[in-house]
Amino acid sequence: MSEEKVAPSELRYLFLALSKEWERSILEHAEAHDLTSAQVEILLVLNESGPYSMQDLGQMLLLNRDPFRSVDSLVAKGLVERGSGEDKRKVLWSLTAAGAEAAADIVAADLSLLQNFVGDLPTESTAKLVNLLRSLQGKVPTLGVLEQRFSAQQSSMQEVLAAASSTDLQINRSPIVASRLRQTLELKNAGEASAAFAKYSPHLAERGIELPFRNWVGLLENGGPVSLHVLGELSDVLTGNRDYLSTDDEKVLKDVENHMRAENALLLAGVTGFGGRGALDAGALHALAELVQKRLNDGA
Repeated sequence: MSEEKVAPSELRYLFLALSKEWERSILEHAEAHDLTSAQVEILLVLNESGPYSMQDLGQMLLLNRDPFRSVDSLVAKGLVERGSGEDKRKVLWSLTAAGAEAAADIVAADLSLLQNFVGDLPTESTAKLVNLLRSLQGKVPTLGVLEQRFSAQQSSMQEVLAAASSTDLQINRSPIVASRLRQTLELKNAGEASAAFAKYSPHLAERGIELPFRNWVGLLENGGPVSLHVLGELSDVLTGNRDYLSTDDEKVLKDVENHMRAENALLLAGVTGFGGRGALDAGALHALAELVQKRLNDGA
């Protein structure tokens, strides 16, 4: 195969041309709300992990200008609302119901554009493209912000390209997920939100998932937003079952909850080695046998 040739300015132009076309298409979808590209990004950031203060919002947007004017315009359109307070930089801004609907439309348009751009390419090629772009992004100081914005939403490339809609990929602000997650942490005696985050986030990181604390709190409070992939990995880390946090299967729910109660009871009795994945190791089995024998002897 001959070596690929490129002009010094060509790669920059290719990135720019693709970005411009993508932005034009998104703004066409946002035309009903008369949105600018900056306003689109504000809606998306607030939808992903809001509410935010004005200062934090500006950092998440990677804008070179102050977001005050764009936020005020969104308030005037009825898409964003503010809490109480005199200092705008310390007020938390969030989406209205209309703003959440507009953001959902934009996310759906983004998914459709992604599928149109790369849907006819081999999945492996698209995955390599994403990895390459992330490697290039690592050379600029915005990498941490991008991880904070998108890591909790990520699904496999195959799942993204096959999804019929963005709702196929996201569990977004589900009270059922939040309630079940809080119940799980209670059964696991995991402590407060920060202690549980410190305990379980390293296990997620081992699986390639960097879940920011803000998203963790969002999961505990309202169930999202987070992708089904991330939710499955979190469920597996906590319970040994990928489906527990989102399933409606009563048998699965009962089995996992009984498992966690048994694990907790054994730990209280001084038997360790039960583990979140359900298997007693040899040491735990020996300790359990001794415990049972002691109880039998005490009752004799």
